[in-house]
Amino acid sequence: MRRTAGVLALLLALLGVVATPAGAVEPWEWHSEQPVAEGIGVPASLGEIGDVECWSANRCLLITAGNEGRPAGLYAYDGTRWYLYSTVCGGHEGRIAWAGPDDFWTISDQRPSEESSIRGDLEGLSLCHFVNGEVKASFAEPTGQADSFLKMDAAACAGPDDCWFAGERLPGEPNVGAFHLHWDGSSLTAIPSLTDPEPWLSDPGRSVFGLAFFGGQLFESVVVQAEDQAEGEPEPSFLHRINLGAGAPFERLETPGLVTGGTPEGLEGFRFASNGASLWALSGATERGATTTPTLLTFQGFSFSQLPLSGSTFGPGTAIRGFAMEQESEGAWVSFVPRNDRSESARVARIESNGAVHGEVTLPRPEEELSKKGEAGPMSCPAVAQCWMATTKGWLFHLGGPPSEGPNTDPAMHQLITFRPCDNACPSLAGVGLPEDNSGAEPERELFAEAPEYPIPVERIRRPQPPYKHLKQKVIKGTILQLTFDLTTRAHVQLIAKERKTVVAKTAQMTMDKGHHRIRLTLDPKHWPTHLSFQVHPIKKKKKATK
Repeated sequence: MRRTAGVLALLLALLGVVATPAGAVEPWEWHSEQPVAEGIGVPASLGEIGDVECWSANRCLLITAGNEGRPAGLYAYDGTRWYLYSTVCGGHEGRIAWAGPDDFWTISDQRPSEESSIRGDLEGLSLCHFVNGEVKASFAEPTGQADSFLKMDAAACAGPDDCWFAGERLPGEPNVGAFHLHWDGSSLTAIPSLTDPEPWLSDPGRSVFGLAFFGGQLFESVVVQAEDQAEGEPEPSFLHRINLGAGAPFERLETPGLVTGGTPEGLEGFRFASNGASLWALSGATERGATTTPTLLTFQGFSFSQLPLSGSTFGPGTAIRGFAMEQESEGAWVSFVPRNDRSESARVARIESNGAVHGEVTLPRPEEELSKKGEAGPMSCPAVAQCWMATTKGWLFHLGGPPSEGPNTDPAMHQLITFRPCDNACPSLAGVGLPEDNSGAEPERELFAEAPEYPIPVERIRRPQPPYKHLKQKVIKGTILQLTFDLTTRAHVQLIAKERKTVVAKTAQMTMDKGHHRIRLTLDPKHWPTHLSFQVHPIKKKKKATK
C-alpha cells in the first residue's frame, strides 16, 4: 500500500499537481478547478486557451488550440465539471460569441488545405456556427485570394440574427479600414466589401481589438497601426459605434478627459465588460508602454468617460489579459501581468464601481500547493461571486462554488461533437491523382461512422467477371468520400451520389487502366446522399481486322 501511494505521489509531482487537503481553499475564493486527464484521473493542461465565455453560471465554454495530449476544440462546463465538448473548431487565440443558450459562434483556425498547410497562416481565419449540439455551418475562404478572410480577433452577438466578427485592417484594395463580417440570420457579409468599392464605409488604418453589444447598440474597440499614424503625436486607441443605417456607419466616439498615464502609443485596445446595466472598457499597457497605467472608461448614456482608478495594484506598464463584470453586481474582475513580471503566476484583482482596485490574488494560492500555472489570461464572470480565469499554460481557476441554479442537463451541451461541415476553403477535387490530405483536425474514419442514421449503400454493377476488387471507402474531413480499388481490366469509371432520386454530386467519367486507383467526391452536408452508385464499365478490346 505504501509503495502504491508513493508511486501516485511521484506521478502527481511529475505532472505539477499536489493533492490539496480538504477544506484548505474556501469555495468562494479563487482556486484551481482543472479537468482531469482521461486514463490517469489527475488534472492536466488543456493547451493554449483563447477565450472563456459563459451564457449562465452553469453553461460555459472555452476554446483551445490543444496540446500533445488534448485536442484542439472546445470544452464545456455544466455546473459540476468541465468536459470535452467538441474536437473540431478549436484555435489559437480563438473567440466565442453566444447568440442563445444552444446557439454560439467561434473564431477558429482554418483547416489546412493543399494550398496552405502552415498552421500559423491559418489562425483565426474561419468561423464555426454551433446550433443545438452540432456545427451547423463552417465559414472560410481559400487563402491568397481577393476575398480571403483576414485574421479575426473579436466576436459579439445580439441574438441569433445579429452577430459581428472583426479583426485586422484591410489591405487597401478596394477598400480601407478594418475587416468585418456580419451575420444577419441567413448570410454572412463582409463590411466593407472585399471585392466591391465602398468608400463610404472606409475608416483608414484601423484594426478591431474588441466588440460588444449594449443597450441595443454595437461598440468596437479600435487600434491604429503604427505605420498608419500621422507624423507627430501618435494616436491612442479609441472606440466606435457601428450603425449600418447611418450615413457614417463607423462613428468615432469622443472620450473627454481621457488620460493614458503615459504615451498614447503604449496603450493597447480596450476590452469590454458588461453586467447588463453598465458597460465598461478597460485598456492596459502594450510592450512599449513602460509608463502607461490601465485606463477605465464607462458608458454614460451617449458617450464614454474616464473613471479614475485608485490603489497601487496597477503600476506603470501593467498589461491587461482579461476583464469581466459580475452579472447583477457593480464590480468587475481583471486578470493582469505587471511589467517585467517573470514569476509564471497569474494575478487577478477586483475593481469597484467607484474605481477602487483591491483584492489582488496571486494564483495558484500558496495553500493549494500547486506548481506555477502560467500568467493570467481570459476570464468570464456569469454571476455574483462566479468567475473563471484561464492561464497561458492552459489551467483554469474558479471564483465560487457550484452555481446556485444547479447542474445544466441540456442534451445539446452533453454530446461530443466531432464533425465540421465543409466550407469554401475545402480542397476542390479534379478527378484522380490528388495527394491524400490528412492534415485536418479530424482523423480519417470509416464512411459515416459518426452518423449511422445516414447509411449509404454502395450499388455495385455485377458482371460475370468482376471488373474491380478490393473496394474500400472512407471519409476525409467529414465530407470528402474516397474510394480505393483495383481494376482487373481497363474500364470507364464514375461515382454518382444521389439524394433519393436526385443526383447531388458526381465525378467525371474517367478512363482508367488495369491496376490500383483512387477517386474522391466532395459531399454537401445540406444535400446529404442516401445512395451511392459506383459504376465500372469494362472497355472491350477491339478485334483485329482479318484480311
